[in-house]
Amino acid sequence: MILKNANVIFENEIKKCSIKVVGGKIAEIGSDNIFDSETVDCENLYLSAGFIDLHVHGGGGYSFMDKDPENIKKAALAHALRGTTSVLPTMLSAPEETLINCADRIADISSSFADSNILGVHFEGPYLSPKMSGAQSRGSICPVNLNSPLLSVKNLKMITMAPELENAHTLAKKFAENGVTVAVGHTNASFDETEDAAENGFSDFTHIYNASTSTRKEGAFRVAGAVESALTNDKYTVQVIGDLRHLPLGLVRLIYRCKGADKAYFITDGLEFSASDLAEGKTVLQANGIPAVFKGGVMMTTDLSRLAGSASTMDVILKNAVKYVGIPLTDAVKMTSSTPAKVIGVDSTKGFIKENYDADLVIFDRDINIKKVMVNGKFIK
Repeated sequence: MILKNANVIFENEIKKCSIKVVGGKIAEIGSDNIFDSETVDCENLYLSAGFIDLHVHGGGGYSFMDKDPENIKKAALAHALRGTTSVLPTMLSAPEETLINCADRIADISSSFADSNILGVHFEGPYLSPKMSGAQSRGSICPVNLNSPLLSVKNLKMITMAPELENAHTLAKKFAENGVTVAVGHTNASFDETEDAAENGFSDFTHIYNASTSTRKEGAFRVAGAVESALTNDKYTVQVIGDLRHLPLGLVRLIYRCKGADKAYFITDGLEFSASDLAEGKTVLQANGIPAVFKGGVMMTTDLSRLAGSASTMDVILKNAVKYVGIPLTDAVKMTSSTPAKVIGVDSTKGFIKENYDADLVIFDRDINIKKVMVNGKFIK
């Protein structure tokens, strides 16, 4: 198959060319000298690598913690139809046994599900600060377990932990040695504690500014927090919820200026009712038993005191980044594809428009309206 006349978004440039797809891979990138019996004309359209979401709890009305594998597939497909060709299903804090069972269910379907790439799992907890629980169930948060059975989860790609907890550094190093990306998150850590964490297994920062400390006054003086460490320490990559509700435009712009597109990347933090049509005021029950309400374009706890998660999708976040934040399209696409691919080490096959890479591709118009989505060489939309 040839995708011809597309404005192809490469890592640092946009170039009009054609792409040949064979056997689920990008076989050739060229101009008018490549041919195939099947062609798709992409004139006046953009073509990018498929979006990769490393922090998403569900979609289409279904949770990634659901016990029914078919519902897990429906959640992944809901995001795939909006351009997110690869997801890292994210589990809320729960008993360790529950998290392992969730990971096992996802592992069972990952290799056979053709409509989305399910890359593994992300555990957002349970080793978090009770003081920064956010919309997580406090009853499911627990102290660091140095003999954590989560260390044996083979498809675990990322875990979020609070680095100030006792024994957190020791456990973080164990996870990192297993190839797991360890993220600071739901944390009451100081600037210095977060700096120390970067030397002890931690390398990423979960939904920066949300459920974490930042600059504040103590007496007459101002002190920095975990956020300022993440923004200024090159050892950290940072997750950015780009719905412009969790973070205002000015903060997203600040993060981009501090970290750049190689160190900051977008996530949806989408709950099970992301990638679906929600009516204002609709109340839903999250997988952790905490109710949430859709209010003003975002999920909130029902008392409206805290954000509960996003209802956004990556195509909307990409549009926000370009149209409102002012991030160049090449960088914005990098923040939705190649940078997250690097964070969990799948960048040898995904996240780039390169020959021999997986043909996970998104085609959209100049207003970033999704027209076609390809997963491993097959159009799903």
